[in-house]
Amino acid sequence: MKYIKSFTAVALSLVQGSLGQTWCGKNYMANQSVVPPGGQFVLPPQSAQPLLAFRCAPVFRPYLEEDAKSAAIVIDTPIVYDWIDGAEPISLPSSGGSTVTDLGSLQVNISVGSVHTTANVPLNATGIQIPIDISKLISQKTTYNVSCSATYSAPSSSKSQEFNTYASLLYLPDTTASVTKTDLRTGALWVRPADGKGGPFAPFIPQGFYVAFDPYLVSNLSVIDDLKAAGFNTLHAIPPYDNLTSFQAVIEKAASSGMYIVYDMRSNYKNLTAVAQQVNAYVSIPNLLNWETAHEPDGNADPHNATELAYDLIYQMDGYHPVSIVLNCQDYDFSPYVIGADIVLHDAYPLGINGTFSPVWNTSCTPDFGHCGCDNCEGTMYDVKSRVQTYKDRLNIMGYDRTKSVWTTPQAFGSGAYWNSTPTGQQWAALGLTSFSHGAIGSKSYHYPTTTGNSTTIEAVATQVTVLTKEIIQPFLVDPLATYAYYDYKDVDAGLWYNGTTYLLLVVNMASTEIYVPWKDIGLARITNGTAQVKQVYPSLQNTNATGLNLKSGDIGIYTATP
Repeated sequence: MKYIKSFTAVALSLVQGSLGQTWCGKNYMANQSVVPPGGQFVLPPQSAQPLLAFRCAPVFRPYLEEDAKSAAIVIDTPIVYDWIDGAEPISLPSSGGSTVTDLGSLQVNISVGSVHTTANVPLNATGIQIPIDISKLISQKTTYNVSCSATYSAPSSSKSQEFNTYASLLYLPDTTASVTKTDLRTGALWVRPADGKGGPFAPFIPQGFYVAFDPYLVSNLSVIDDLKAAGFNTLHAIPPYDNLTSFQAVIEKAASSGMYIVYDMRSNYKNLTAVAQQVNAYVSIPNLLNWETAHEPDGNADPHNATELAYDLIYQMDGYHPVSIVLNCQDYDFSPYVIGADIVLHDAYPLGINGTFSPVWNTSCTPDFGHCGCDNCEGTMYDVKSRVQTYKDRLNIMGYDRTKSVWTTPQAFGSGAYWNSTPTGQQWAALGLTSFSHGAIGSKSYHYPTTTGNSTTIEAVATQVTVLTKEIIQPFLVDPLATYAYYDYKDVDAGLWYNGTTYLLLVVNMASTEIYVPWKDIGLARITNGTAQVKQVYPSLQNTNATGLNLKSGDIGIYTATP
């Protein structure tokens, strides 16, 4: 991987994004007063009584004609105690002072157009799949309404309760052009090979880099070779794409290299005529992964309906590829912008900032004022962990836990503007691992070429981590039957998956000290002899023993374990 010796171009582009009168709704210049930004996400009130958050969604978006007889609807019936979207009171069996183990089941009826099916679904369960044959429906660009109703009678009661929810199902004609499906059980994408030569759909975790089209890609296609050699599978060219001949060469080079393209409309996504022209021009390229419309609309205070208008138009014209947006703010106007997205990325870049004082604007940074390069950040790894988890939680509260996913943007730059240092390779990898541990299902780092200029840092680590992500981590993330939980043990962040036979453990020590972590405190109580049952995949230096693992400050780890 090559590098740039100067951070000037990257820093300038980031600072220029801050030249409006406000950023994330906040004033930030010395001659401006402090005005609370507003726009905060409203958390739902709690309930003293149990609530049912009954939800349904198609397993895949879109379905093609070839999928019609294997289609399914996924049903969720969790009991919650927050008034999240769609939650309704439910009368559960009387406990009599003891724990109730048999909550019973719901009789679920599903209707999609003229197609109907029914099934019994356990109460307080997630990810229950109900097959439905949609071959009698007509494939079309317009979505079908999915009506899901449920009837519940507690085992000790003859009184029934009714619940209803709705979803959309997109059923499109078969095509030999590129298609990106989303598995709504996991949020993972499913794609055919990027070279356009055909092949079966397979699950896919994007591992990519943002790369400026000009000056890098427009004059140097070898950048694509470098990324491919380092194990990356996705290219996000930053617009404008002023030289269309060169941009076409980038697309073709990426396709022949087996890399997918994210098409970026940030420059003009609010111009619907321009959106339509771009969709028409590039919808058929063989390696199109997804459309990206708004880049930091929250920071820029774009019109609240701008992302939704672009999203609706793209789906009217295409529907075969999802739409993503990038949000910059920690808590400013989240809700209106995510309506216009299937994929929500954060771009929190905390490493190397001063979270309380801006060296660019010579002003302080508080929740109500200032721009320090990472909104409301402390300047630690925790900021990214929190940002990903917060976005996931908000989408669940809004009822989008199945239909919208979160990706991460690991920081791969620094030493200029707001940032006084550049992430090390281990820090860069840690940003990705903690993101996966909190629900991210894709990763696009910013910015390539990296600014380290040191083959022992980001460049060297990437060649190992990308391969391990594909071969070790991805199979767990895309498995709809794998269980998942995250743990925080003395500031050691841990994500744990179990596929029925093997555990996957991702850890990042965010503490400033060395921490010993017992297996039992991060969900691995079944591990009684770590020396024999745990394999340290990365790094190779063993730091485990029979009862736990020892992590120095900043340490990361990828482990598998067999109970």
